[in-house]
Amino acid sequence: MTTLELFNMLIEDKPSDFLREREEELFALIPELRSCKGRNQNNIWHPYDVYEHILRVVDNVDNNLLLRIAALFHDIGKQESNYAEHEDGQGYFEKHWDLSREIFINFISKHKDDIQMSVDKLCYYVSYLIYYHDINLDKLDDKTLFLFGEDGIKQLIELKRADLCAQNPMFYDETMEKYKQQEENATARCRKIISNNERKYLNANNS
Repeated sequence: MTTLELFNMLIEDKPSDFLREREEELFALIPELRSCKGRNQNNIWHPYDVYEHILRVVDNVDNNLLLRIAALFHDIGKQESNYAEHEDGQGYFEKHWDLSREIFINFISKHKDDIQMSVDKLCYYVSYLIYYHDINLDKLDDKTLFLFGEDGIKQLIELKRADLCAQNPMFYDETMEKYKQQEENATARCRKIISNNERKYLNANNS
């Protein structure tokens, strides 16, 4: 499997069907995915192993290549990160978003000659989505919100929604309400930050 073939599969209506059919080739291209298969998450939120969860997120997210690449890599770092448990016994993988982003960037660097798009744009956009996919949007600082912009915030929410759809359905409605409020807050803050920066630019040019 080539990187181009992988990207073409990711924009199919149900990418997981194609990825499962060529699973050994997929694992040869992205070895870290093999370790995700059978990796139990021991968490009430996550009834699926890491690999199955990833494939379901890829299917759930909007048919946008950059979003689907982000979905494919968003939890891939769990197989290398430190596994721990909360006091209630629920398992989690410490800072897996850091490792997931690192694995993605290393993959793109290794296969950059096979990628028929701007590698810089791909790394910049997707790495941010991977890194922030598990964060409460209310915790994003002004600089990060400015870098995302309104469209980026919407894409991040879409990845979070798809991630939630691949978890335990009993938590969906409650969590989506929180996501919607976070999106509204983040969008309002983002507009204010952009507006303030535009005013600063105009003032600087008029002085």
